[in-house]
Amino acid sequence: MKTLFICLANSKKFGERCIAGIEVRKTGSTYYPIKKEGKPRWIRPISKNQSGAVGEDIVGAINLTDIIEIEIEEFCPNGYQCENVTFKPSSIKKVGNLKISDANLDRLIDMEQHNLFGNRGRAVSDDVIDSVEYSLTLIKVFDFEVIRKDSDGQIRIMFEFNHDHYDLPITDIAFLKKYNKNEALLRNVNCLYLTISLGVFHNGWHSKLIAGILY
Repeated sequence: MKTLFICLANSKKFGERCIAGIEVRKTGSTYYPIKKEGKPRWIRPISKNQSGAVGEDIVGAINLTDIIEIEIEEFCPNGYQCENVTFKPSSIKKVGNLKISDANLDRLIDMEQHNLFGNRGRAVSDDVIDSVEYSLTLIKVFDFEVIRKDSDGQIRIMFEFNHDHYDLPITDIAFLKKYNKNEALLRNVNCLYLTISLGVFHNGWHSKLIAGILY
């Protein structure tokens, strides 16, 4: 089944890639998000290896806001990662690009969720992960600060969402590359669109990650 999605997450995973986005349909020259229960429907193309990571040779040229076409082979939800699909590697191709604008991106955000993945912390405990029904979301934030941890150099964003404060690590590979070259990158930026992803189990927790940043 051929499917279109806007790439909104692009991270490294076990030396390869993890991409994801919101499914869209094209009418004329405009792309419209497909919704499920009133919210944009996400898909995460995965490989058939154990980690699900997709090879650089297949998706290395894909960037955020690219419109991607794939041929889905199977929907394979895995608990909270309900967005997972396998696909034919030879089918993946870029067919367009979404212009970054408030008008376009505001149609893709979910601002009605009370908090991120059921709590206000940096991660979700494995004890309660079965209560989480999704692992990807796009939000818009106005109060934010990029920081670099002194201990290990990790780059994170502190931000406010629905009156709660978060402090999450960035895994968006394109943003990290730009920020390392220019730490004043966001100096005159008023708002950010953040793709938040819920990571795989590690040391008893599923960490919240910033897998895509648009501005």
